[in-house]
Amino acid sequence: MTTRPRGRPGQDDADVVSDDVLLDAVLRAFGENGFDGTSVRDVARRLNISHNLIPQRFGSKSSLWYAAVDYGFGKLDEEIVREGKALGDDELVILRGLLVRILELGALQPALLQIINQEASHPGPRFDYLFTRFIKPADAFTESWLDSLAAQGRIRKPPPGLLYFLINHGAGSMFAFPDLAARLNEDAGSAKAASVREQAEMIVGILLDGMLPR
Repeated sequence: MTTRPRGRPGQDDADVVSDDVLLDAVLRAFGENGFDGTSVRDVARRLNISHNLIPQRFGSKSSLWYAAVDYGFGKLDEEIVREGKALGDDELVILRGLLVRILELGALQPALLQIINQEASHPGPRFDYLFTRFIKPADAFTESWLDSLAAQGRIRKPPPGLLYFLINHGAGSMFAFPDLAARLNEDAGSAKAASVREQAEMIVGILLDGMLPR
């Protein structure tokens, strides 16, 4: 068996590791360790590729961060649009289904919320980018549904931004921090953990039922 010299790109790296696989690993690294704590060399080691391959594809670590969040949130947006089209015509049913799906997707890729939490704690250009490109549009999307349903008299509209926080930084945190959620479940003596879908549906049910007209 021959070994590859350290620090030199392997001939087959570009064929073996797709951009999707690489950016998924990068997202997890940034989510777990933050921007300053993430090393391109460590990401390459996780994937068993030369560390030179990553900057060859994406440039600096800063450029890599932007590419990773564009990739991660882009996939999330595509899935939400796809889900919305499959939920019929009732706006309240659509909103309920979309919120459940957002929580499910957050459980599949907790790094997205982890990255938001990290960058929001130390605002700067990266947080400005997240807010302008992803957070504000997501909140505006939700608010448009709430405005329409409130105008129909089907819900009591919460204050602006509240549902975003409750879904993402409230309920979403149990999926973004799975070790903490598992410890709490264990301490509660639960015999059987609910599935992600069951938890998401319960969470959304509690939130939306609380907005129904009294």
